[in-house]
Amino acid sequence: MRLDYKKNKIAGFSLIEIMVVMGIFSIFIIMSADFIIQGFRSSAFIYEQDLAVQNARKAQDIMVKEIRKANRAENGEYLLDTVLPQTFTFYSDVDSDGLTEKIRYFLDNNNLKKGLIHATGSPIGYPAENEAVSILSNYVNNQAKPIFLYYDKNNLLIANPTSDKQSIRLIEILAEINVTPATAPKNFNVEVNVQIRNLKDNL
Repeated sequence: MRLDYKKNKIAGFSLIEIMVVMGIFSIFIIMSADFIIQGFRSSAFIYEQDLAVQNARKAQDIMVKEIRKANRAENGEYLLDTVLPQTFTFYSDVDSDGLTEKIRYFLDNNNLKKGLIHATGSPIGYPAENEAVSILSNYVNNQAKPIFLYYDKNNLLIANPTSDKQSIRLIEILAEINVTPATAPKNFNVEVNVQIRNLKDNL
């Protein structure tokens, strides 16, 4: 009996050994869980980033169509109004009703927005209080970088477009998309160029 007792005692695990094994097992579980969570986060980022890029491309398609047919305002104002790095305002008949609307594209935090004002009144005008604002694209991470760049008929960048609006013939739209800029260092650039049809020397 005593011999059997010693064999059983030798074959068993001490409390310290059990605790060590459980500690190792717990570390393994934690590491595995962290790996799985990181995998889910990476997959979620890829999906959200891809969706944001698609939305930015759709937004730029809309902008290209509206800018391309820019025309003089109903009150005779020049077809280009505000030409800043992050704000672009122009006139265009975007709803095909025979009257030009005033369109404003601008960056507000990380949202690229569109403002629209219909011509109204007598004399006809574009009251600022009538502007309807909508979001075109989210997660735009340009920060202080320009969204709009302005070029002349020779495709040369215009240094001061505000004082040289008459020379603008082509507009480059560049949006840097990033759904998690704090943790994902690389932006995805969505870029397009658009020419204005209704300018006489536009080729």
